[in-house]
Amino acid sequence: MPSAHIYPLSRLVHAGPRAWQRMLEEIEEGSSYAFSYYLPMREAVVQFCSSRGHGRDQIVREMTTRARTSARLGRGDRLRDNTNAFETFEVVFYPKIRRFRRSLLHEKQDGYDFEGLTLLGAPHFEADDSAGRRRYAFLHAAKWSDDDLAAYLELLSIVVEEGYGADSRNLWIMDLRKGEDIRWRSSARMRRRCRDTAMLYAKLVNAIGTE
Repeated sequence: MPSAHIYPLSRLVHAGPRAWQRMLEEIEEGSSYAFSYYLPMREAVVQFCSSRGHGRDQIVREMTTRARTSARLGRGDRLRDNTNAFETFEVVFYPKIRRFRRSLLHEKQDGYDFEGLTLLGAPHFEADDSAGRRRYAFLHAAKWSDDDLAAYLELLSIVVEEGYGADSRNLWIMDLRKGEDIRWRSSARMRRRCRDTAMLYAKLVNAIGTE
């Protein structure tokens, strides 16, 4: 069964035929520039939460070192963007966390069956919010279109439901660009589009494999 990560697959949901070729290549590579761009920040956030804020300066130094090193590998001001995103999390969202439970960044995944695909991907960490509800946090820092974000969150909700036995309403989407929670609800229409995209991708991969 072919596999696909939810990030590149979400880009196929609203993509035109020309964009599919580029996105298919990205899926085949199993990684993306977008994933690595904010990885220093994500790792710093989960380390900061797991240490309950202790060693903050050291955590930030390690983050900036990683961001500077990776900044040579691509476009954008990676150091500035990671630093700004971390500071937004620290000021706006960290006070809303009652209990940090675990990081999900490097958790081993078996994947989830989804319309002929093995779906890969995960939230960034698990925590209890200020009301004591268990939440699955997604640190949203990149500039995505509304359509791409909606498709990604729909696929992420499938992972939360299948992998963690939780409701999609347990997603905690932290907008680190605007410093606010993103209010989002699963949509039957978007779920259908994601299913159709997954089925088409699986058919293409299987067809290519039989040539």
